[in-house]
Amino acid sequence: MAEYTLREKAPAEAHQNLAAHPELVRELLWSRGVTDTEEAKEFLSPSFERHSHDPFLLPDMEPAVERILKAIERGEKIGIWSDYDCDGIPGGALLHDFFKLIGYHNFVNYIPHRHLEGYGLNNDGLTKLKDEGVSLILTVDSGITDVGPVAHANSIGLEVIVTDHHLPPEKLPEGFAVINPKRLDNKYPFDGLSGTGVAWKLIQAVLSRNRFGVAPGQEKWLLDLVGLATVADMMPLVGENRALVHFGLVVMRKNRRPGLRALLALARTRADMLTEEDIGFTIAPRINAASRMDEPRLAFEMLTAADDASGKTIAKELTRMNDARKGTVAAMVKEAKARLEEEGVPEGIIVMGNPAWRPGLLGLVANSIAETYGKPVVLWGREGGTTIKGSVRSDGNMNMVELMAGAKDIFADFGGHKFSGGFSLDDASVHSLKERLTQSYEALRQRGVVAEPSYIDKELVLADAVRALPQLEKLAPFGIGNEKPLFLIPGAHVAHIKTFGKIGNHIELTLTDEWDAKLSAIAFFSTPETFTKKPEIGNRVDVVAHLERSSMDRRARLRIVDVI
Repeated sequence: MAEYTLREKAPAEAHQNLAAHPELVRELLWSRGVTDTEEAKEFLSPSFERHSHDPFLLPDMEPAVERILKAIERGEKIGIWSDYDCDGIPGGALLHDFFKLIGYHNFVNYIPHRHLEGYGLNNDGLTKLKDEGVSLILTVDSGITDVGPVAHANSIGLEVIVTDHHLPPEKLPEGFAVINPKRLDNKYPFDGLSGTGVAWKLIQAVLSRNRFGVAPGQEKWLLDLVGLATVADMMPLVGENRALVHFGLVVMRKNRRPGLRALLALARTRADMLTEEDIGFTIAPRINAASRMDEPRLAFEMLTAADDASGKTIAKELTRMNDARKGTVAAMVKEAKARLEEEGVPEGIIVMGNPAWRPGLLGLVANSIAETYGKPVVLWGREGGTTIKGSVRSDGNMNMVELMAGAKDIFADFGGHKFSGGFSLDDASVHSLKERLTQSYEALRQRGVVAEPSYIDKELVLADAVRALPQLEKLAPFGIGNEKPLFLIPGAHVAHIKTFGKIGNHIELTLTDEWDAKLSAIAFFSTPETFTKKPEIGNRVDVVAHLERSSMDRRARLRIVDVI
């Protein structure tokens, strides 16, 4: 289980400098590095203009804009090649909507099939687009490592403008332009943009040269797609991203997209009160379900649906696919748990796989296994040919990137964050995966190389929790770099326990205190045995939780992280 550390209180100086704000807000601002009134204003009231940097500071932006303007002037057919995930698909929809906005219709969107084509550009797809009359390719959220496919494009007379945000290799693809804020020669002051965010900067740059009759500021209606992708791809919600998500949510709450409107209705989620959490838990999984269940184009069509009838039809199909995805994940979890019960749960790390398991679903399965057994988890499956792909999830203590680095020679590639990641390797190496990762785990454990503890921002008595919520919401949107505050509710009385959900796999506690305060506390995919201390009716417990509003009735509730 994760370790918890209570943050130090803000010093008196910080309280003086932030005196215009309530105590809780002052504490949370200080813990996020905001120490004076001006910084607080920037943080609490994001400004689109202040936070939006000059797009021409990005490498190759100038030639890219000139080439696009020339293509439009000549009437060339443009191909938009976007990734199949919840960054690439909104990015492809973004450029689709942009060209429609400026009245240009000679373009086509291409989304590679996850299982048949894999990630990034490929020669067959590029040749197909060339045969269809495309002369210019714009990539979204992909292309930066595609040296070979870009060379192939050049050889058949296709010009490629790469827009991407992934780490560049030593040798860049020889595209007409390669726009990426992580390039070593980048002068752009913020490198945390999503793939869709980079495409947005391209749009800003094009419009700065030619408005095409678009009214000033009208392009901001496209920010819903930028905000969606930034949250879904877990980009840092600081700097420019904070403004993009803030205003993206403003647009999303207007509920203008027929497909998204229908999807939210089916999910019983109020559009007018949409939050970044609704993106992460409701919208993104349904978009990702499309590629995971073999139909990535469907999510793109949902985002670009032109009318309510088609929007409802597509949203229903996406919802069906997401339900099917849930069923497949549940079956994989059941199989993994049965094997663990039969073979015995290891003392350290769990490593297992099955060639029949879908790699696109393994992260979800690994999450469930890690939560159930409180151990780091590594799962693998097969994705076409001889390629083995896998996902890793932490128990809250082990640094998973360090874990994979300890056996890096067996991987074709690997990467991720402290708590999660992925890898690929060949058939020959999979046989030594468990042994090598177990060795790496033991070495790291002995060295004490673990992830940082989970920091509790503040202790709150139950009676104060509801009153704190409006103050807390001033710091949203939350995400990487601006994590949702974590609270300790000490000595709460467990008045009631129930399960909910179609198969009763979620838990709700009703907590009370001596001041007659009463608050619901929920945890998804959890049982009383999930937590460090098993909650029982009548007992007093310390609850580690986030404070939020219910997506159904908007009432305050706790989202349990642990009971200790």
